[in-house]
Amino acid sequence: MEIVRDPGQFDIIVTCNLFGDIISDLGAQLAGGLGLAPSGNIHPGKTSLFEPVHGSAPNIAGKGIANPLGSVLTSAMMLEFLGWKPEAAALRTAARIALRENYVTPDLGGDKGTAQVGDWLAAKSVESLNRQH
Repeated sequence: MEIVRDPGQFDIIVTCNLFGDIISDLGAQLAGGLGLAPSGNIHPGKTSLFEPVHGSAPNIAGKGIANPLGSVLTSAMMLEFLGWKPEAAALRTAARIALRENYVTPDLGGDKGTAQVGDWLAAKSVESLNRQH
């Protein structure tokens, strides 16, 4: 209940996978929805798993309307974990700009398709990295 009442008090929550799934779904709703939420099952020194919270969404497969932001933000989480901080920051910056400029898929109120948003995010990420060098 505390995560709903005052989510800002938590930086990291360590739990087993089952409760982690439940808490991450709840947290995703508090942070903008399942379509945006990254997830990582992190095991320092061992194999870690990174995936968007929303899952594979088979009901919209092949329709070109899937929101790529959760996957992009998950990639940023993984890159940061691996020590690729500038690249992770570039992906997060691109996602922030997409949300600010409403360059998003229909689930977020936009009118762009999956590939359109994905290509745009890739281009913005490259621009961001080029500005850093």
